[in-house]
Amino acid sequence: MKIGAVGLGNRIAHVYHELTKINQDADLIAYVDPLPIGRDYAEKNNFFPTKKYSTLNDMLSNEKLDLLMIGSPNHLHLEHIKIGLNAGIKIFAEKPIVVNENQSFELAKLLGEFGHDQVLVGLVLRYSQHARSVRDLIDKNFLGNIISIEASEHIMPWHGGFFMRNWRRKEKFSGGFMLEKCCHDIDFYNMIVGCRPTRVASFGGRNSFVPQNKPKENLEEFSKYNLYGWEAKDKVFDSDADIVDHQVAIIEYQNGATLAFHTNMRVPDEFRRFAVIGTNGMVEGDFVRGFLKAHDQKNNVILDEDYGAAFGMVKGHYGADNLMLKDINRHLTNSEKTNLPVGVKDCIEAGLIAMKIDESRKTGKIIDLSDSWVQLDLNLKVYNE
Repeated sequence: MKIGAVGLGNRIAHVYHELTKINQDADLIAYVDPLPIGRDYAEKNNFFPTKKYSTLNDMLSNEKLDLLMIGSPNHLHLEHIKIGLNAGIKIFAEKPIVVNENQSFELAKLLGEFGHDQVLVGLVLRYSQHARSVRDLIDKNFLGNIISIEASEHIMPWHGGFFMRNWRRKEKFSGGFMLEKCCHDIDFYNMIVGCRPTRVASFGGRNSFVPQNKPKENLEEFSKYNLYGWEAKDKVFDSDADIVDHQVAIIEYQNGATLAFHTNMRVPDEFRRFAVIGTNGMVEGDFVRGFLKAHDQKNNVILDEDYGAAFGMVKGHYGADNLMLKDINRHLTNSEKTNLPVGVKDCIEAGLIAMKIDESRKTGKIIDLSDSWVQLDLNLKVYNE
């Protein structure tokens, strides 16, 4: 399997390395990236490609690839996906795949023309053991109708410091923190509820990573994660970032279910918890700590698992990276295609929700998503009719 990468950062380097542990025929033969942050990781693991191209078009014109991996800054994803689709190459793209509503609709048109199966996405939480077990509970109707969800994604100070220094600190590049970091979570809860949101509301801001909250000691804690690379700045509390460092969102779904979501990027003991409450029972878990526990309406325990112990806690997205790449490898190499738990349309939908959450935060208004869903569906149908 010959692979090319556009945007060879740490994430794509890690994803490729995990794939090689599953498929020894995977071979990263070329890349496009003026300053590949993933170079050290790749050289350490003996897979840094020798062929470097200045543009994606050049690479695709000169190399016969089986898979294009897209790990470029978010605002470039659509351009790179478009080039890959027109070249007829299967694509794996990191999330989020677009950064604004217009890009979402443009990508929808491309999917209608080229097919949804041409683009695979790195929404890794759908592949996690937590997601697999929750889907099983839902399929067996142990939860009944989903009524409400309480959830969070919090990251440690060093991780927040990375966001304040990396290109992701600028909304024009990343699409904003809710989109860049939390689209995984939004997609996971879309899966659980089983329908689209109708309205969202949100509050938040940048109140932690500001000059007056700069600590007097242990400042290196906020800058220990490697930084060198495109658009990097070595400032944390006096960063020129325009993203938020904390945010809450309230989501109402078409079936009446609700979600309260909270994210913060300066949490000493990080967690990624959720509690899903239905008419027949409830399930609660934490991706970071690893537990997953479900009760029926009589408070009988119907599931009690510790996936943290089984999958090595936080490494590799709680074991989900490995599970994702096993499924994707089967999907790419088997004559009978493996059905993947998440697709590019799911990624567009999660992204649109994150964008509307940020619109609510900025405008102070409750945002209705009805028009966005109408426009998305119209664009998806352009080439299907």
